[in-house]
Order: sequence, then structure tokens, then C-alpha cells
Amino acid sequence: MAVDLVNYLSSGEGSPRLWVNFNEYAKTLLLGNDSNPWVTPASYLAYYTQAHSLVKADVVVLDIWDLFHHWMEEDASAVSSMAEKTRATFALKTLLEAYAPRELLAEVLTAVDNNYGNSAPIVLVIPSPRTLLVRAHKRATGNDLQPDEMAIDTASMYMADFLRYFSETNLSGILLVEDPSFMPESTEEISWYQPVFNVAKHYRWSVGLQLPFLDGGFSAPVEIDFTIIPEQSVASAESLGVDISQSLWTNGGTQESKGFLYLSIPADVNPEKVLETLSSLKM
Repeated sequence: MAVDLVNYLSSGEGSPRLWVNFNEYAKTLLLGNDSNPWVTPASYLAYYTQAHSLVKADVVVLDIWDLFHHWMEEDASAVSSMAEKTRATFALKTLLEAYAPRELLAEVLTAVDNNYGNSAPIVLVIPSPRTLLVRAHKRATGNDLQPDEMAIDTASMYMADFLRYFSETNLSGILLVEDPSFMPESTEEISWYQPVFNVAKHYRWSVGLQLPFLDGGFSAPVEIDFTIIPEQSVASAESLGVDISQSLWTNGGTQESKGFLYLSIPADVNPEKVLETLSSLKM
């Protein structure tokens, strides 16, 4: 049975749980700049376990956009297949239905579960339906997209179908990540992701939403189990997750959190500084 993600994130004993985004840092340190760890399930597991133990993260996180990025870069027919039609949702549909990355992710999830078991929650991190829709369309056509409600709802249905593929895996939750360039403007716009929420509820996955910035004006809908919000936002005081990345690597400052702390490690930070900083957060 999967670890209850929300209870786990809010139950740090003596110090908050740490959710560490170490992907770019670890790839640079262990593999070389922009190297692809997603070659085989075995190669990814070898990379991930080394990176995870290096930073002693509390959450096992698989970055789906990183997988898609490398697939689009290395499969000669990937982008061309996404560009066969110009309608707004076609590139996203093709991306999410592609067999190779989907099957690789399923095998990686099985390997990760065999390695970590129930010692930590396993979470899929994926761009929100709005964000993935815009990114896929841009990658396929070179054009920017201003998606409307119908396009985002369709994108959410495609993403829900994609996530169903992993229904037999030991997932604890998913994290939807918004892009600061095209943030939702209201609670109603986040509710356009309802097909994704429905799938998560059906499989008892927790759903998180990462908002790069939020000054107020709307809140996450009830289907969202937790948020990650930058410490600079006034809304962070009410968020289970607080992103301390901006101040952490400049002055080492941190904000108190009622739940957990989120941080990204820049690719070029000195490894000794990384270890010292992480150790100080765990004290």
C-alpha cells in the first residue's frame, strides 16, 4: 500500500520534511550537462538512487517533463509526429500517447517501488494540463498558444488517460506544476483540470499544485490536497509546502512551515555547499 503523501509531508519530527528538486544538479554532477538518464529502467534507477541518497531527500520524485524532454530530443520521429496536425491539442495528445516514454516510465516506477518500497512516498511531477499543452504545442509548431477552457479541458482528459496507465503502480500522488509565464488567473481556471482530479481520487492519489507565485486573489480548489508556494508570497503562510529556493542559496534564510519545505538545487552550486545547506535544514 502506498504511503499517505499528505500525512507524510506534514509529519516531520522536529524538523520539516524536505522535498528536493535535485534533477538538474544531479544530472550535471553525475552524468554531465543535459545527459539522458532515461535510457533504460536500470540506468535510470542507478542514476536516481545515487542522486537521491546524495541529497537525502524525503520524497521519491519522478520528473515526467524531463523524460519527455529527452524523448523529444533523441527520438528522430517524436517532434515530427507531434506536428502532423496544427490543432491546439494535437501535439499534447501525441506526446501523451507515445508508447516508448509511457512504457519506460511504467518500468521505472516498478523498479523504484522495488527499491524504495514504502520507506518514502513516490510522486509523479508533471506540468499542469495548461502548461504541458502550451509546451507541447510550442515544441511541435514553434508557435505560442493562448489556450481557452475547451482546449485545457481536452488536455486534462488526455492527461487523465495517460495517468490511468500507471494505476497498478505504488504511487502516493502527483504534483501539477504551473509555469510562471502562463499562470491560471482564478480558482475556476484550475478547476478545468477536473478530469485529472477525478483519476487521482479514483486511485487514491494525493494531488499537489505548485504555483511559482501567488499574490492572492484565488485559492486552490478543494480537489487539491496540498500546494507549494514561494516563501515570498503572502499565501505561503497557509500552504502546506513552502518553496525556499530563492533565498536559500543566497543568504541561507528559511521560513517556518506548518508542513514541508521545497527547494530546487541549481545545477552550478558547489557540492560541499549543497551538503552543508541540506544538513542545516535537517537540524
